[in-house]
This record gives sequence, structure tokens and C-alpha cells, in this order.
Amino acid sequence: MSKGFTILEILISLSVLAIIAVIILTTFVSFRKSQALVLDTDTVVAVLRQARNQTIASKNSSAYGVHFASSKVTLFTGSTYSSGSSSNQDFILNSTDSVLTISLAGGGSDVVFQRLSGETVQNGTITLSSPSSSQSKTVTIYKTGVVE
Repeated sequence: MSKGFTILEILISLSVLAIIAVIILTTFVSFRKSQALVLDTDTVVAVLRQARNQTIASKNSSAYGVHFASSKVTLFTGSTYSSGSSSNQDFILNSTDSVLTISLAGGGSDVVFQRLSGETVQNGTITLSSPSSSQSKTVTIYKTGVVE
């Protein structure tokens, strides 16, 4: 009677471990991508709310707005976006996500809030998409300036 493992038993054990490792890794990567999309959506909502709140509060006696690009969201001061302004605050989106669809009243890629009321004429939706995970999230901006 021999003691120990045969080469076949070792290969079967290694194969089972490899399959389990692939399943766990795939699940982890998918979870990470979906979490990145959730975090980016939360960032977009937070920046829109910050712009609206600063406008309502008349911070620096100015209106504030948000500019959307494929890989970043920019909080800007004033009624129009200027890419070279030193007061711009950029928020970079995760590299696996992109702003897929910008559907705002009047077109364009900016949302500007009106002083005192916080309303906007650029109401509509922003859809963030993660092509690698085939998921998307939609942020709705109402005419009243409320964001959800």
C-alpha cells in the first residue's frame, strides 16, 4: 500500500482551485466596475447639488453651473463655461465609465442654475454608462433645479 497523492489527484485539485479562482476574480471585477459607476453617479449628483446650493446662497454674488465631458465633470462660476478659468473645479470620472448621453433642454453640455431660485432652463437627463459592464445610471435634473 502506497501513501501519498497520485499525479492525477493533484491535477484535479489544481483544476478545481483554478476554476474557483476564476469565478471569484470575475465576480470581483464585475462588482468593482458596478461600484465605480455608482460612485461616479454620486459624484455627478453631488456636483450638481453643490452648484445649485452655491447659486441659491449667492456665493460671490454669482451663478454656478456644471459642464459635462466624456471623462470629467466641471463645476464653474458664472453663466457660461470657460475651459481656462482658474475657478473651475474638475471631478474626474472613473476610466471605465463615460458620460454616454447628455439630453438637456436647449442642447449643450452645461447646466447653469439661476440665482436665488436655483432653477435651470437646462433641465433633462445625464446618463452615465459603463461599457465594460453594460450598466448605466441616469441622473435627472428638473426645471426647478432639483437633482435625483
